[in-house]
Amino acid sequence: MRLQGNKLKRKSRSIAIIGTLVASILFGMINLETTPPLWLDEGWILTVARNWLERAHYGLLLAGEPVSTNMTTGFPAVGPIALSFKFFGVGIWQGRIVGVFFGIGALSLLCYIAFRLYGWAVAVATIAVLMLMSMHEELHPVLISRQALGEMPALFYLLGGYACFLSASTKSSCFVPLSIFFWSIALITKLQVLPFWALSLLIPLALLLLTKSWTQSGLIASMLIGAIITSLALLWFLQSLVQYPTLSAPDGLYNITALVWALSPRLVSLMVTLLFGVPTLLGLFYGAWSFTTTKAKFLSQDHTEVVKLALLVLASSWFGWYAALSVGWIRYLFPATFIGSIFVAAMLYSLTGHFNAHYTIDRAGSVITHLNITRQNIASLLTVLLITISLAATLRMLYQSYVIKPDGSVLQVAEFLNTQIPRNALIETYDSELFFLLKRRYHYPPDEIHIKLNKRTFLRQPVSINYDPLANNPDYLVVGPHSRLWHLYDPIVKTGAFRLLKSYGRYEVYERLH
Repeated sequence: MRLQGNKLKRKSRSIAIIGTLVASILFGMINLETTPPLWLDEGWILTVARNWLERAHYGLLLAGEPVSTNMTTGFPAVGPIALSFKFFGVGIWQGRIVGVFFGIGALSLLCYIAFRLYGWAVAVATIAVLMLMSMHEELHPVLISRQALGEMPALFYLLGGYACFLSASTKSSCFVPLSIFFWSIALITKLQVLPFWALSLLIPLALLLLTKSWTQSGLIASMLIGAIITSLALLWFLQSLVQYPTLSAPDGLYNITALVWALSPRLVSLMVTLLFGVPTLLGLFYGAWSFTTTKAKFLSQDHTEVVKLALLVLASSWFGWYAALSVGWIRYLFPATFIGSIFVAAMLYSLTGHFNAHYTIDRAGSVITHLNITRQNIASLLTVLLITISLAATLRMLYQSYVIKPDGSVLQVAEFLNTQIPRNALIETYDSELFFLLKRRYHYPPDEIHIKLNKRTFLRQPVSINYDPLANNPDYLVVGPHSRLWHLYDPIVKTGAFRLLKSYGRYEVYERLH
């Protein structure tokens, strides 16, 4: 009887995981062109992918001429999009569908890692936490996967490395080069990955060295050094193959995104943490507390505990950086919440009596009905509240994202510009999501203007913007969501140099008055 019960449990868990992955694919495909609306950061990546495919130029175009750019992500994210364009044509869904499959892969790897670390129950719960407790659209894995961004490809490669790291030991060294390979690709996909990944290996390495665990220390050190060397070799190869630009940020970008001390971003990141990051924060605290209780296993060179600590450091350091130093953009918190979901699921498993709903609700209710205040009962009550609030907020967010907020106006603008204006016309705009859709020449400000605009908008610094949109004699001007947010073109519109020609949702098309 017990054997049949175990088989039934395994079957139900498998069905739950497969069903979740299938649902992720389906929700990843619905309204792929309009949900969420295409936006600026996607524009850089999609434009570079198209230019590399059609012109063998890994960069942007400026007034029809090739120019280099650092306003994009790495080739391991851009290359697959270009490949999709080659087989399916250039378009929004063709570019975004790549992220959907990267997302499915990252979810699968995360589920596998959670299973190896905590068992099937926590593995299933990890997926549930991500799907039902990610309360903001920029933190939900399905909605992030539906965008042509570098986060999901980087997480896929990064988690691929940790999955191999789980199997890499002195007894199965064949997984070591695989782990190095995946990590090296992750490092050249997103520059953000490097410091947190390095900390995730350096801290366990330091603890192992203190305990004189030479074999395990040598394994981690070799993988750390090997991944860095391999990533540099891959960069050199890409530079020689596709004239790949050196992965570096424009001057001043770090000071407005990665190392920000201004008060306004600190308040924003604090608010985001309180509104959307509490489950992850509690899960990371639980993971840290659990490590102190199982430290003996780590000191005995239990490889699973080493990997668990590495992932805990990875998610905690990323979360800490977001709260203390980042510009506060919500998407920057996503990798920490994605990886930290393992520890949230493990915490819920412990607090709910191994996911015993009757036990949890009964204890939570006793606090209110019988004033039976104990540590376990309070924990059960807080767990019920956390799940209820997160679930309600997530379902509301998903309804708004899929039903209320879809916007395809970028396609309407591109269609108008591609068919209703002269072929030799020059378009001025800084909403880059339009670039890869246009068959007309377009012009935009240089990267240093981008830095100044962000300083003025997000850091509240009194920065003067010395940019004249008329200097290149444009025939049309398009003001979209980011140009409007930055107030970039407000002065020139007020002069009367342009008249409003068309309005499409979030975009306004102006014609030059010569």
